[in-house]
Amino acid sequence: MSPRSMRMPGLVAALLLSACSADDLNIIVLSARAPGKQCDFSDNTIYVSRGSLDFRPYTEAGVTTVTRRYYQVFSWESNLTSTPISVGGQVIDPGAGNTFITDSAVYSYQYSDPSITLPNETANMRAVITAGGTASDNSVPADLLQPNAAAAIIGSTAIDSAAQTLVVTLQYFGRLAAGGSKNTNKVSFPLTLYRSSTTPLDCSTVLPPGQTVSGGACGVPGRDQNVSCVAATP
Repeated sequence: MSPRSMRMPGLVAALLLSACSADDLNIIVLSARAPGKQCDFSDNTIYVSRGSLDFRPYTEAGVTTVTRRYYQVFSWESNLTSTPISVGGQVIDPGAGNTFITDSAVYSYQYSDPSITLPNETANMRAVITAGGTASDNSVPADLLQPNAAAAIIGSTAIDSAAQTLVVTLQYFGRLAAGGSKNTNKVSFPLTLYRSSTTPLDCSTVLPPGQTVSGGACGVPGRDQNVSCVAATP
């Protein structure tokens, strides 16, 4: 299962962008960038509308594990202006006061499996965008599956028989360099979650020999594809 990639014309932006509240939102989270062939999320013109994750366990070097995170990068922009401060004709602040410094992200979840309730989770982080920063030059990361959510879903059984949908909504909080708290809009990203098999995949036992578990572009087994084997790179 793989997400659909699209090329974004001009400033066509937000993926499931939540409506702005009555508060003046100047730091705007926009599209979810596609990882690209190098998983560097560097191309702001290609984005994804959703993702998927296969929780099938796999064995490497005798250790069995399960992928339990989904890293994503979003474009964002600042509509704040940079206002230099001068005293006696001398610039004492070039206008960095409106730089936004993120210190946390709050994740909330809507999940199709009614047997599981996933509470909000907060992750400490740091990301910075200067006043007037554009979406083409600025991005902010997110770990969409926070630890408690991942543990609850991996421990469930509904994903064994049918793919489930998890809608992750996140919002960033922080402050301006000059002082004063601020936050972004909310943005949502859907994930299709499933477990293609409960039997651990050990590629060292699969024919033809010389295979290893496939990690895709990002080197993460199960991200946007089934957990599977691929010929090892010499």
